[in-house]
Amino acid sequence: MRIIAGQWRSRRLLRPDAVTTRPMPDRVKEAIFNILGTRYGCPGSMPPLRVADLFAGSGSLGLEALSRGAATCCFVERERAALVSLKRNLEALQAGSSAIIVAHDAWVYGVTENEQEPFDLIFLDPPYRDSEDVSETGKVGYFLSGLARHEQHDALIVLHHPSNDQFSDRISDCWRVEDARTLGTNSITLFAR
Repeated sequence: MRIIAGQWRSRRLLRPDAVTTRPMPDRVKEAIFNILGTRYGCPGSMPPLRVADLFAGSGSLGLEALSRGAATCCFVERERAALVSLKRNLEALQAGSSAIIVAHDAWVYGVTENEQEPFDLIFLDPPYRDSEDVSETGKVGYFLSGLARHEQHDALIVLHHPSNDQFSDRISDCWRVEDARTLGTNSITLFAR
């Protein structure tokens, strides 16, 4: 795993050995940031957004965002092995005050525990089993509904999930599928208000 572009380009990232986390393929991460670069009108970089990396693992998505110009990133992860790798990655890159780690359940923190200003961009990369139910009552649907109640801002949500789990606008009254891409066995769905 590595950072693809920006100030930390080509820097390698440690990843946890835990079975509960999985590394995101570089081609999927690159596709995500190509989509975001086009959406925000800044290919190869990012505007100074407030970012949340939920189910952060080693922090690959959030660190890529910081490397490309995001203002801050809140990394939310609860697995002990992943937290160790995440902390080491932040230290190695000297991410400083632009990055904070929250050791918490991302499903809960993302909706109810966040007392900071609202996020502009939320990366959501849950365990694959958590995105199997694509209905309103599944974990992703419940998260979107809860976020709509608490979020005072128009965040963009980037969900990474298996390609056999396809989400539609029926998942939430408050969110629409803005974009969806499939890359082999991986899919990316962007939700906007």
